[in-house]
Amino acid sequence: MYFKKLSQDKAVYRQPRLAKLLLALLCGFFLAIGLLNVSMSAKADSLPIWVSGFICWLGWSGTFGGYVCRFDLSAQTIQLKASSLYTIFNRVYALSNIKGFRAMPSKGVFSHYRVYAVLNDDTHVAIANYKARARAIDDCKQMADFVGKPHQISIAPL
Repeated sequence: MYFKKLSQDKAVYRQPRLAKLLLALLCGFFLAIGLLNVSMSAKADSLPIWVSGFICWLGWSGTFGGYVCRFDLSAQTIQLKASSLYTIFNRVYALSNIKGFRAMPSKGVFSHYRVYAVLNDDTHVAIANYKARARAIDDCKQMADFVGKPHQISIAPL
């Protein structure tokens, strides 16, 4: 996933197209295998139905799933959209409701990092996830500079 400025008033945070294509091909293979297992599950030596269902779910998620964050300065909005052949969520935030951006470590087992949009009521909305600390800091600065809002880095230096 990366942040890319498309024009003077539009930018996007999304997965590279080549990576999306390769993921779709790989997960399409998993989906086909899962569907084949489901269709042949009446045999005595077949996989349990929950295993076939899990393989199908993995294939479906990777083939059709996606997330994109669009920045539109002409409409003064930030749109967060997740889909999986159908819209899972589509949230639109006005830039006037956003106080700034913050890069923070995520809470969990792995030491990943997130970039949040901080709303005027101090609510944090997750915009982007990163594995690399430097990439999270760099994209947080780029997003804040693009929309003209302040940024805060809440990641301890190495």
